[in-house]
Amino acid sequence: MIDGMKRFLLFVSLFIAMAATAAKVQCEIENEKIYCTYYLDRSDNQFGKEVLFHWISPNSPDDDRIRHFRIPPLYGSVYDYRFLPGRAKGEWRVSVRDLETNETVETTFDINDTDDSMFED
Repeated sequence: MIDGMKRFLLFVSLFIAMAATAAKVQCEIENEKIYCTYYLDRSDNQFGKEVLFHWISPNSPDDDRIRHFRIPPLYGSVYDYRFLPGRAKGEWRVSVRDLETNETVETTFDINDTDDSMFED
């Protein structure tokens, strides 16, 4: 019984440690811009990383965008942003792919309203 409990606690501890160091992407809308930041554990970035940000529009592939970034060694994040005015309403998806490991993390965010006055004369 005790050996089983020890194994269970070891498994849970390893799972929590792995989850805590896993890469993630988070987006926020602020001051007419959408910022998406990719976070990774600095210890996983000893030699630098290359990643692709893929912005996926809810309505039109014409508004999608893919950008390539090089993250310097030992850096823990990189971000991309887009202007909010002119973006399609709905649920956007942003995925970031590590080109070395081919691992992808993604998130979604909603655009409910946009102010297009930025584009008016």
